Amino acid sequence: MEQDSTPLRLLKNAERLMAEKGIAATSVREITEESDANVAAVNYYFGSKTALLLDLLKSRFEHLDVALLERVSSVEAEAKSKTPPVRELAKAYFDVITALGFNSTTGRLDPFILLIQRASAEQEAVLEQAQDYNAPGIAKLVNLMTTEVPADRRACLDVPMLIGMMFTASVAAMPAMSSENRNDILVAAIKDFLFAGVEAYIARFAHGT
Repeated sequence: MEQDSTPLRLLKNAERLMAEKGIAATSVREITEESDANVAAVNYYFGSKTALLLDLLKSRFEHLDVALLERVSSVEAEAKSKTPPVRELAKAYFDVITALGFNSTTGRLDPFILLIQRASAEQEAVLEQAQDYNAPGIAKLVNLMTTEVPADRRACLDVPMLIGMMFTASVAAMPAMSSENRNDILVAAIKDFLFAGVEAYIARFAHGT
């Protein structure tokens, strides 16, 4: 897709507007006007506003997954043929989400993070379609985290719930990471909460009854 193409402008402006105002509150006309495009452009290129949202979320999740795969692979390599500790894998996820989702200089969340929150509240079905839990990064993360979980219990392990909890805790730490209002104690506490929670969640399936 060309850098200044109409579809790209539509996606960029739709993300910003939906993140700021909400998905339902953002009209197709607003998106096209901000994109200097014909009002029919959204339907022409994507089929509908919902389809545009799905395309947008899928694209951003794919970008996130590439970064996650790189980070998790690095953690795996550092473990030198051993399975990395669950805590280190949870930290890898936290680091990727906060790096992509928060600008510590401006103190602002990336529109993508806000859009996920909006979609979770307004368009849960679209959000579920957009997130591919078999994508390389997510799959590698979960596989390494759950190496000790017996095969008969893996079906009970709710991966979307696990990732959702990790995402929520990671986002909760972002405001405390601002350069102006940095609160290292709070960030450390949230990280400890996340890491201990993930360890306990995995341990319950690996060793619990």
